[in-house]
Amino acid sequence: MIESPTIKNSTAASPAANTARVAGLGAVDITAAKLWFMASGYVLEVTLTNLMAAEHYGLYKVVISIISIVNAVVITGTYQTVSKYISENEQNAGAVKSKALKLQVLVGGAIAAGFFLLAPVIAGRLNDLRLVSYLRLAALIPLSYSFYSVFTGYFNGQRRFLTQAALDVTYSTLKLVLIVGLVWAGFGVSGAVGGFAIAAACVCLIAASIARGGEPGGAVRVRDLFTFQVYLLAFIFVFNLLQRVDLLLVKALSSPDAVIASENAGYYGAALNVSNIVYQVIISVTFVLFPLVSKSTFVEDSRRTKVYISTTIRYALIVMALLATLFSANAREVLKLIYRADYQAGASALAIVAYGMLLFGFLQVATTIISASGRPRVSLMIAGVTLAVSAGLNAVLIPSRGLAGAATATTAAMLLGAVIASGYLLWRFGALVQWLSVVRIGTAAALVYAGSLAVPAGSRVLILTKLGVLFLAYVAMLVLSREIGKDDLAMARKVFK
Repeated sequence: MIESPTIKNSTAASPAANTARVAGLGAVDITAAKLWFMASGYVLEVTLTNLMAAEHYGLYKVVISIISIVNAVVITGTYQTVSKYISENEQNAGAVKSKALKLQVLVGGAIAAGFFLLAPVIAGRLNDLRLVSYLRLAALIPLSYSFYSVFTGYFNGQRRFLTQAALDVTYSTLKLVLIVGLVWAGFGVSGAVGGFAIAAACVCLIAASIARGGEPGGAVRVRDLFTFQVYLLAFIFVFNLLQRVDLLLVKALSSPDAVIASENAGYYGAALNVSNIVYQVIISVTFVLFPLVSKSTFVEDSRRTKVYISTTIRYALIVMALLATLFSANAREVLKLIYRADYQAGASALAIVAYGMLLFGFLQVATTIISASGRPRVSLMIAGVTLAVSAGLNAVLIPSRGLAGAATATTAAMLLGAVIASGYLLWRFGALVQWLSVVRIGTAAALVYAGSLAVPAGSRVLILTKLGVLFLAYVAMLVLSREIGKDDLAMARKVFK
């Protein structure tokens, strides 16, 4: 992700240092915001499991999983479109913002209206007509997101990562307070979904206030924005459906009894909450990576693009391999640490799907690079193939193997997608990650897995202690194997200097 520290000549050193500083500070800012997003999100989830019955929590998780697909489509597709055109020429920032906002009246309005009208169809497919009213209430969320995403793209394209991070923190806090407050007040699932909608509207208004101004003129055509955005919207829709299709099929196929199916969705949703940490910790990388790759490919700087690709993937794998291994090898203990005892029904699923989310995180980084280089159609095709395989395998395995079947199907499909994406990156850019790094990281993770099984832990204090010791052991093994070396420390000093 950051320029190579081996550059010696003075001409190259200044841009490299500046790239490291901007990318590093951006990563720190957005990572801090995403950590708060994750922390507040898990406080929210744990609180809701105590305030709501498992059946109602399952209904809420299904509704939010569906709306999250739409939200991710709207916000990621739109912000990346705006970010790309601004990062290539920041003088057009005002024009891009102005024309993108006008475009969202059509795009966001159509998505929200379509979601509202299709609510009965979706609820029918999921075998529970109680979902209709909740889904229609949730239709207000993508309408706010469609405009909010323009402002996040406006800040991202100008590399104003701190402003973007501050908005993320504000939104996460509002969502936590409003959802918990309304559920605690007795509004149930409607209160949870309504709190989500109010938080989205509030942060949109705040972002609009901060982004005021900017010259609206410039050589930017709405047609160009729309064409690029359409491919991104389709890709993000498929990609986020890929992330959630297993949960939806658990609700639809795990039991003919709507109540039991909702409980299964709640248990599987809890396992996904934990496994999603694996890729969420590196999500900030994609926010910083997108404008950097967009710029480097636009000016045809292949050397810099290769550095971004290989360095980003290597660091992402180091982090994700540790988390996936800890969650998989200690699935029952981790669920015990967070949830009530009955949620350990999802332990077998967590043990498998933790690695599925590692592969999903890799796929997310790879497709971010591909889309930023101006080829969202390729990302769409990769995601489409992976989704089709995941849906097919889930439909076969859930009725026979339950939650573990869903986890197995998802992980197998993610592996296929990761292989395809890797092949494309090697073919198109000639860059990925060194095999020696993969071997070192894999060996360290395998030893952590073995250590986890060899030392069981009962109480919460012992579980936390065990996880901490394993974390330190993993880092030590990477240092001893020289996977983490002087260059990495020099890179860290450059970032934080």
